[in-house]
Formats: sequence, structure tokens, C-alpha cells
Amino acid sequence: MRKLNIVKYTVKAMKAFFQGWVVAILVMAAAIAGNIEAVIGQDVKTGNFLLAQTPVNADELELAVALPELAEVIFKGGESSSGQITGIDAQGEILSIQRNDKTAAIPLNQIQKVVFKDEALVHRSNGEQILRGERDRPTSKPMTWSGIPLNAFAVKNATQGQAIVKLKPPVVSTAQIRGIWSVARNRQYVIDEIQFDSRQRTITIVATPY
Repeated sequence: MRKLNIVKYTVKAMKAFFQGWVVAILVMAAAIAGNIEAVIGQDVKTGNFLLAQTPVNADELELAVALPELAEVIFKGGESSSGQITGIDAQGEILSIQRNDKTAAIPLNQIQKVVFKDEALVHRSNGEQILRGERDRPTSKPMTWSGIPLNAFAVKNATQGQAIVKLKPPVVSTAQIRGIWSVARNRQYVIDEIQFDSRQRTITIVATPY
């Protein structure tokens, strides 16, 4: 009878021991999950907000792109004008360019293309400043996105050249969106060239990730 009581006591003790371990494991798991959530939240706050809100399997990507400060607007007649691009009016089909504190409005149907200068200052979305075409900075090959609707591109901060371009099929495939998103998490797409098609009301963008 005494042995039976000892066995019962041992079983109860073992149950209590394992229950204590289970509770401890659950507490540790909750703490780890909380830490992970906090880290992710911090990344969202300190990183690119638009990219942080975009899932990998999205059918549309709002991509933050940078416009170098110095651009050359080449007209269809062969002439050109340089300055900083400050805005694109999709409805009025007007490009705004600023130089020496003066702003000029240029109809898109007069423009052949806009080319951004090498060594032009670029403001990244994280606040870092770089020069377009820096040789000591790793870059990938330029990407070309054609047939982007005019209203899918907007300058958000003219002073720092911050813009947004919305990419979705058929301009890019869903697989390409995932690839662009994966690159843009750690790098900044800097625009090299913009071409306008006023008849189709679309633009073509050439951009390189830095």
C-alpha cells in the first residue's frame, strides 16, 4: 500500500513538473513572438514605409523612386533645357522644371525624353545622399518599364526628388513585381531616363537600383 502511494505521488510530481515546463515554454514563445513583432514594427518605421506595406505576392507595387537633382529635357526639335524636375501633371500633360528659382511648364508632347545627369545628387528615401553613376557603389543593370499610365507616376517631394510609380500588369508581370520588391527592400531605384507618349498617355522609365 505504501509503494502504491509512493507511485501515485511520483506520478503527480512528474505531471506537475511537465506542466510547469509547458507553461514556461509557452511564456518563452510568447516573449519571442513579441520581440519579433517589435523588431518588424521598428523596421517598418525606419525603412521605406511604402515597401514595408507591400506584400511579396501583390499584383500592384507602389515603388519609391528617386529623381536626381539635375535633369536635361531634350525637345523633339533637338534643343534642350536643364534643371530639376519638380512635378508631372498627368491631367494637363505638363512637366514642371525648376532652375535658378524659376519654374517652367513644358507640354509633354514637345518633349522627346528627359535624361538625368551623371554625378547628379540623389536623395534616397532613407535620407542618405548619393551621386548618380558612382563607380564605387554596387549597381544592377538598368530596368526599363514601358507603357506606364501617366497618372501612375507622381512626384511626392520635389525638393528631394522623391517620387512614386505604380507598377502592375501588363507593364510588369506578377513575378517581376516580386523581383523588384525584393531588390527595393535594401536598395533605391534611381531614374536614369523618362520618355513620354502623349498619344497613349503613357511614360517609359529607365531606372537603376543603387
